[in-house]
Amino acid sequence: MTAKKPTVFFVVDIETTLKHRVAFDIAWKAIDRKGREYGKGSYVIREAFKLDVPFFKEKLGFYFDDAYAKLIQPASIIEVQKEFNTQVSTLQQEGHRTIGCAYNSAFDFKYLPETLQKITGNSGAQWLTQPMELMDIWDFWGESVPKEYVKIAMASASGKYVSTSAESAYRFEFMLPDFEERHIAWHDVQIESEILLKALARRKKMPIVNSPKDFTGAVWKKINTRLGVDGKTVLPQAIH
Repeated sequence: MTAKKPTVFFVVDIETTLKHRVAFDIAWKAIDRKGREYGKGSYVIREAFKLDVPFFKEKLGFYFDDAYAKLIQPASIIEVQKEFNTQVSTLQQEGHRTIGCAYNSAFDFKYLPETLQKITGNSGAQWLTQPMELMDIWDFWGESVPKEYVKIAMASASGKYVSTSAESAYRFEFMLPDFEERHIAWHDVQIESEILLKALARRKKMPIVNSPKDFTGAVWKKINTRLGVDGKTVLPQAIH
């Protein structure tokens, strides 16, 4: 009997431009639940800058550093789409279950196809060229994060909810209270992968969907509700 192939999670992150939400920075890492790597990609999209400027423009200098260090490479959106789908298809043909995911997957899997459409001028273009299951790491992590998180996590801007951002989740999971998210796709893929592995280890049911439109909305509120935070009172950590 042939051994069952491990499920492979394609952890994706994108950074988008300021006004038109064009993905100019796309990265992913394909891993199994033990953290073994099956594929990866990290690209800055050449054509994106013809349409808009990056949201985090003050970080542009770091892209030169990462390109020099070969952590990221310039490419066209078509080249990146082809590479991503080739990796997915190859693993599927080998018998792996593949799941596309991100921290706030609704964002990434909305703007990947929209970026492709805007750059190519093809309003019907889709990012995925074959069916692929999808999952939101944010939602999945929120189903199992320990209740003690409420006492440790940063408060939201209103002070009435706990922050559930990837940065806040990583700070908690790895006991790094001063950690700051880079907001550069390849670097953020690393932390999102580690958050995913923490969640997978807790063995909760994965919130799998087959279309981006089926992702759970208001995930931050869902997590807060599960943790017993109702948003009616200011949290102690928000009081200075």
